[in-house]
Amino acid sequence: MRKAFTLIEFIFVIIIFGILSAFGAELLYKVYENYVYSNTFNRLQNQSEVAVKQIANRLQYRIKDSTIARNTLGATAEPIGGTLGGTLGNENVLEWIGTDIEGWRGRNDTSPDWSGFIDLNSPSTTSTQLHSLGTKPDSTSGASGDRAIFFIGSNVDLNSNAFGWNGTAVTGQSGAMHPIKPIAAADIIEPKAGTNFVGIDVYEYYKLSASAYAVELNTTTNNLTFYYNYQPWLGETASANGSSALIMENVDSFKFTSMGDILVIQVCVSDNNVTGVGEYAVCKEKVVF
Repeated sequence: MRKAFTLIEFIFVIIIFGILSAFGAELLYKVYENYVYSNTFNRLQNQSEVAVKQIANRLQYRIKDSTIARNTLGATAEPIGGTLGGTLGNENVLEWIGTDIEGWRGRNDTSPDWSGFIDLNSPSTTSTQLHSLGTKPDSTSGASGDRAIFFIGSNVDLNSNAFGWNGTAVTGQSGAMHPIKPIAAADIIEPKAGTNFVGIDVYEYYKLSASAYAVELNTTTNNLTFYYNYQPWLGETASANGSSALIMENVDSFKFTSMGDILVIQVCVSDNNVTGVGEYAVCKEKVVF
């Protein structure tokens, strides 16, 4: 009976272990590296997908004529792709006025809070009120009288004070946004106290708005932030009056472009700690009609 290895057998074992250790370590490293890359890729994919979806979900209910860009929050408002505030493509803020879509769908029951139609032939439509059949009195929202309506089809000049983007309240009813009182009676919309619709082009279709929205990429912190609950037509701004919520951290770029009424948005995120080897980046795009 053998009780020990021979020297030759022992040498063979050492050689085999040496070969296995050399290739095994490399194999284990590759498995680990692939796992880290896969995990990082999936995480960045999910985060960027959620970010563009959150932005797109709000943008689809925008008043298209109101959409502007800024180089930084509070900088000069300009059309998307404009160069008033700096170099083309350097805009880091996308801002727009949204439609009160929840009220249009109906908050408390199956009927909407506002209809979106003005009966121009109704004797109830005058310079001091508009007949909007199907519009309900204020109950759970808008009671402070901070809302405004936008007539679809009206001419808009973004370089004017049509929306209040320059931080100055819209004067009277002269802008594209028309501030209104809290709705006190069914089917009746009244202009803000002290104003009227004399000399104003009133169109049959309108959208009601309660807030503007902005998405800003802070190039210092690389945070992508969402601003809401402020009214430019009252002279309010996102930074001074709006509420904010963080969308995503470690964002490399937030880009957007327009083709007529169509918007294309892109969010790029990265992770430069992937196994200590360079930077790993993922970009997501979405088209918003």
